[in-house]
Amino acid sequence: MNRIQPFYYIVALSGIFILVGLILFVMQIFSTAESTAVPVDPQTNGQADAIYDLWFSSSEVYDITIDHALTGILFSNDNNSVTLLDRERRLRWDKLFATAPVQAKISSCGNYAVIGTAGGRVYFSTTDQESWWDHEGNPVEKIVVSPSANWIVVARARTDQLMQYLDLFNKEGELMWSLETGPIENLYLTSEYLEQANIYYTTVQDEVPHIHAVNIKGEDLWTFEGQILAAVSKHGSRLAAIESNRIVVYDSLGYALWSTTLPFEATNVLFNPQNYNRLLVYGPREGAGENLYHFDLAEDLLWMYRIPDDSLFTFTPDGQYVIASSWRHFKEDYTQMILLDREGKEVNSWEVAMRVEHLLSSGHPHLFVVCGEDGYIDLVDINPLLAEGSNDNGSPELSILYNPVSTGIRPNETMLRLYFADENANLIPVTRSVSFTDEPLYAALDELIRGPARGSSLYRTIPNRDIYKDLQFNPGDGSLIVYLDPGLFRSNGIGQSDAAFSSLLLTISAFEEVKEIYLYLEGELIEKFGETDIAGQPVYPFRYTNPVYRPVASGDRYYLQIREGAAEGLDDNELADLVEIALQGCRALPFVPSDLRLIKLELLPEVAWIDLNSSLRAVFPEDPTEKERLQAALVLDAIFTTVFANSNVQRAEISIDGRSWSTPAGYPASSRFYRQPYYINPE
Repeated sequence: MNRIQPFYYIVALSGIFILVGLILFVMQIFSTAESTAVPVDPQTNGQADAIYDLWFSSSEVYDITIDHALTGILFSNDNNSVTLLDRERRLRWDKLFATAPVQAKISSCGNYAVIGTAGGRVYFSTTDQESWWDHEGNPVEKIVVSPSANWIVVARARTDQLMQYLDLFNKEGELMWSLETGPIENLYLTSEYLEQANIYYTTVQDEVPHIHAVNIKGEDLWTFEGQILAAVSKHGSRLAAIESNRIVVYDSLGYALWSTTLPFEATNVLFNPQNYNRLLVYGPREGAGENLYHFDLAEDLLWMYRIPDDSLFTFTPDGQYVIASSWRHFKEDYTQMILLDREGKEVNSWEVAMRVEHLLSSGHPHLFVVCGEDGYIDLVDINPLLAEGSNDNGSPELSILYNPVSTGIRPNETMLRLYFADENANLIPVTRSVSFTDEPLYAALDELIRGPARGSSLYRTIPNRDIYKDLQFNPGDGSLIVYLDPGLFRSNGIGQSDAAFSSLLLTISAFEEVKEIYLYLEGELIEKFGETDIAGQPVYPFRYTNPVYRPVASGDRYYLQIREGAAEGLDDNELADLVEIALQGCRALPFVPSDLRLIKLELLPEVAWIDLNSSLRAVFPEDPTEKERLQAALVLDAIFTTVFANSNVQRAEISIDGRSWSTPAGYPASSRFYRQPYYINPE
């Protein structure tokens, strides 16, 4: 029998010690992950850009708050860390948690931070990290902190998700009381002082909202049914509630002070920080109608303004200006920013190269914080914007007011026709070029989700990112099955769902191989598209029988809109009548004479002769500018495209008063050959 040599014992013991050491090390990491900040040296100004590129290029922000003086910016993100920056965006500290830090709040005084995690931990700390406490419980949903952090209210969800409750902590970490509630939609805490520190929140029970008010002792003050709390003024003296398109303002005792009805369903309300009797009310609205209202509770409506749907907005600290931001109507990752004065007039507009998901104001007189969906954080200084007072600061010059019709096969590209809305809620066809793909239907719907291009003066018809989960196309019978995503139907209003359905249908209808469309939602054929009734399935593609191409204006841009000639009240769809409808649209343009008219249209086997009166000459001044050239191209495109779409001719000629006519130098020709394919409103 062989004996084990002594050195084998030494090797075995060494291995055991190493294994135990690794286990203890791992246990220490997990035990301290939510209690020990990761030390990082403060940045210098020269380091800031490099550190930002490393940290914030791909993280999603859960929550972000700033203090009153903007000395601290606290945010949490999806790598389970919470970061505190100073005003110059230099790192003060960074802390790692074991579960998602869904809430990260800095007190208004700037001295305290409170963090709540999906794992149920509430962590309280001074911002200098000198003292802290924490509390374990059920998952944290919401947190509010009083200005000096004397009170911390935490909304938690029970593990079965059937009930929620509120916890009240004091600054020392004592749990003062716990109150059982229904599912909480929003939560507010108004003050530091016992006699003023009320807690307001909205619960939803059996799909019915209820507004609740309790004092700092947890005692019920009052409750309203059927309304949602939308805003609370700075010190809690005013509360705004919404009920569909109705706004009601209450005092802290629950007495109604003022109410009004809007022409749209309100979704967001904001009190003026310096005048609590003034408030902004916003809601998505179809078309070009104003959707941002500024009210004075004594004088009622002060002004109205149109901002893009799903915009963020806030007041400056003095209440004199409003800043709004929106990226949802651009296909690129840019955000449009607008600065309005106290009269609702646009002072300035510009763009930032990110999708702004958070817009925060503090007590600082001219600095705002913006945070993009990728975690990038920046500060906006409105002082130079006020001084400049122009409408194109930092944004590219809009030099192209119309993109003429183009033709030609592009073998390395796939050309898609998409439909977006103009400022008057017209659906406008846009031709977008993407890299060649074998699945153009998927590409078309993806591009429809992305929205129109920047500077297009067009708007997305579908505000949600998710339209569909899958497509199935059968080339044998031309049937297309679209499995819709439930997120598509989170839009508001019949008009909005009408536009969404029509743009989706028209975009799909551009594919001639599609003969029938079946729309499914959660495994069932739908009878309604949002609020829009669908008269049975399948849905058939819409194909124009007698298309008319009419010019329309949207903002500073012009487009060709397609109208169905049969819908214009014509007894028969003679080509001359269709061209006259196109000319009606031309006469509505400011640069086209109101007496421009068609004298005669003659169709021969190979050519169409279009005779107009001499007013056409005014559209073609000598030595044209680029603007005049594009304006003339718009008129010619409307006429020629209408003729080619409704006839079999291969060439069209325009004459004036029965005589041959050629456009002056620098303009498109007065004759055109029909070529396929052609692209309307190419980007």
